[in-house]
Amino acid sequence: MPARLTRAVPLQRFVWRMHLSDISIRRPVFASMTSAALVLFGVISYKQLAVREFPDVDPPIVSVSVTLRGANPQVIESAITDVLEEELASLEGLRTMTSNSSEQTSNITLEFNLSRPVEDAAQDVRDIVARVRGRLPRDIEDPVVNKQDTDARPIMFIGVQSDHYDLLQLSDIADRIVKPQLQTIPGLARADIRGERRYAMRVWLSANALMSRGLTVQDVVNAIQSRNVEIPAGRIESERREFTVRSLGELKTPEEFAGLVVSSAGAQLIKLGDVARVELAPEDIRSIFRFNGRSAVGLSLVRQSKSNLVEVADAVRRALPALQAAVPPGVTLTLGYDQSIYVKRSIEEAQETLVLAAALVVLIIFLFLRNVRATIIPGLAIPASIIATFAVMYFLDFSINNLTLLALTLAIGIVVDDAIIVLENAYRHQEELHDDPETAAVNGSREIAFAVIATTISLVAVFIPLAFLKGNTGRLFKEFGIAVAAAVTISGFVALTLTPMLCAKILRVPPRHGVFYRVLERGFHGLATGYQRALGYALRHRGLVLAAVTAIVFGAGLVFLRLKREFVPPEDRGQIQISLTAPEGATLAYTDQYQRQVEAILAGFPEIANYTSVVGGGGGGRSGGVNGGGIYVRLTDWSERKRTAPQILQALQPQLSRIPGVLAFANNPPAFGGFGSAVQFVLRNPNFDSLAVGMDALLRRARQVKGLTNVDTDLRVNKPELTVSYERDRAEDLGVPVRDVAGTMQALLGGQRVSTFSRNNKLYYVMVQLNPEERATPSDMSGLAVRGRNGDLITLNQLARVAE
Repeated sequence: MPARLTRAVPLQRFVWRMHLSDISIRRPVFASMTSAALVLFGVISYKQLAVREFPDVDPPIVSVSVTLRGANPQVIESAITDVLEEELASLEGLRTMTSNSSEQTSNITLEFNLSRPVEDAAQDVRDIVARVRGRLPRDIEDPVVNKQDTDARPIMFIGVQSDHYDLLQLSDIADRIVKPQLQTIPGLARADIRGERRYAMRVWLSANALMSRGLTVQDVVNAIQSRNVEIPAGRIESERREFTVRSLGELKTPEEFAGLVVSSAGAQLIKLGDVARVELAPEDIRSIFRFNGRSAVGLSLVRQSKSNLVEVADAVRRALPALQAAVPPGVTLTLGYDQSIYVKRSIEEAQETLVLAAALVVLIIFLFLRNVRATIIPGLAIPASIIATFAVMYFLDFSINNLTLLALTLAIGIVVDDAIIVLENAYRHQEELHDDPETAAVNGSREIAFAVIATTISLVAVFIPLAFLKGNTGRLFKEFGIAVAAAVTISGFVALTLTPMLCAKILRVPPRHGVFYRVLERGFHGLATGYQRALGYALRHRGLVLAAVTAIVFGAGLVFLRLKREFVPPEDRGQIQISLTAPEGATLAYTDQYQRQVEAILAGFPEIANYTSVVGGGGGGRSGGVNGGGIYVRLTDWSERKRTAPQILQALQPQLSRIPGVLAFANNPPAFGGFGSAVQFVLRNPNFDSLAVGMDALLRRARQVKGLTNVDTDLRVNKPELTVSYERDRAEDLGVPVRDVAGTMQALLGGQRVSTFSRNNKLYYVMVQLNPEERATPSDMSGLAVRGRNGDLITLNQLARVAE
């Protein structure tokens, strides 16, 4: 058996043969297709990436909202908020929990650690709320659990206006025609109707009429619930046919409800119309919406958190003509606020800067290399590296935003470095060593490969730690750091594959140089000579150089300490937000009166394109009730106005401050961080009275701090309130449970949903409430009656005392 022949291959020769640059030079199609594939993946990913103004840094926030009609803040606090907080405090990963107990509503906001998935947190919250539901008051509406993030703010406002339709009809049009079509747009989460007047069958009871006929509100409620029903009646079957039986027991019109029999005691039938006024009217009037000073109904559009904001906004704009054609004649749909305008402009400016930076880099390369072929080679490294980075961003679930585009702009000046040093070394081999292009490319790439790898790794090591920063700052700059690191890594790969191949195929040293080359060469020679003299002077005067450097560093430190500090610098985004807060106890009409004064002031500013005004319903005031309002102003384009948004604010705020009776404040919403106050303090104390005293002291001190404006608190303890104290022994003697009295007041004073009816194939509520004229003063409460022992009517003044 012959012995095996072995051949020793030098290790160094084997390593050189495995060089990536050598493979690329020998196989140019492989190198070209590799770079083309990177670019192709980048282009495809670019089209799939979401567009945002800033990276997604929303913390996991879940809110719980519970409504109990007619309840005051103290009842909400003790019966709902405390019960929920006790259970929710045990949630895993809970960072902070804040609650707001206001009239009729309890709102609890839970912020979790950044590592906690918001979907898991929301599900845990739902489980706890469902478990605690039995401990909450029976009359509460179903608790609402929502995931919240910065994207939950409206991205667009659409005003629905008409001179021929009232707000009830406009609300119906918006609800039946506009809203369903908008919600079919991909990427749109929901469309909320602002200033809605939802249809309801309002039963306005008269306390005097009820008393004179021996009836109570509970009698009316029982009559409506038992006589306004539509229950499936089954079917009739025969051998050949089958009939579905439908029981038409539902009332639909005010006339039918007015004819409903409430009592048939004796020979007299008492109908609902005898003790109440029945009409088709709004279910609740707790908010007002105006667009450019005209009453309207608004639609606020909220996109899905991961959807492309620009694409969603463009889809809404494309859908508007079809929606306008679908609504009745005389109804106009007007697009007011549109966040995509600012995002588009910001992204477009960043993209223009990116392209301009690439063009300038290529120009500088040409000026220094003075060779078109030599310029093309590193010039191709820019799109190959930058575009391929979009693929990395896509797989890491990043977005196109100002910071990622800033990262790519910064990377343009870095990604060409590796290609330039490979190109320069290959050029040197052709010019000085007279190698042929392929040999020069092979030898030049081999000599410089380790330097390219070392440079790439060092640059990645600088930017990749940004991905490991903690908190909001870390999440904000994570995409920035990884985008730069990805671009630099890809540029290193391109410098070792595409660049050597191009050097071998197209790089040539011209036999002689033209006039342009010689002129620039003399300039570069003069520059080198000047630098040589300056370097020699510095070496001869080392002490002076060190002293100058020390002075510069010390001066820079002093300047740094005196610089202002802020998270995001203010900018003119073409919008202004105005918040208005009226005193506690103010009605919707009172707040609206002052909001109209603000709108009259806005009419004197020609820079305002349009504005959206919301009164009540959380429209912008700090209370979130009917004593709060907000105005969202959109300014004209920058090219059409002489003043910036901060300058307009300086002229607007003094006029707002002169409005008596309310607190009105205008601000320029920041580009990042939402619409909240820039500085917030939290004051805590287990005793409510001590908390109120401490808050007053804090407010007085804060208002003396220079630079703080619009100092206010969300703790409201001065709302006028009537207290009802029961004489329980007398109530027991008369056979009246306290719950019946409280339930009667809740129905007559706060309004109660007792049944439903259908109109245009939609379901609406039947609301029972005391006539507004009979509940205008505290003395009107004394006439409310409940049924006692033996069916006798007992008035409230026989059972309780009413005091302010």
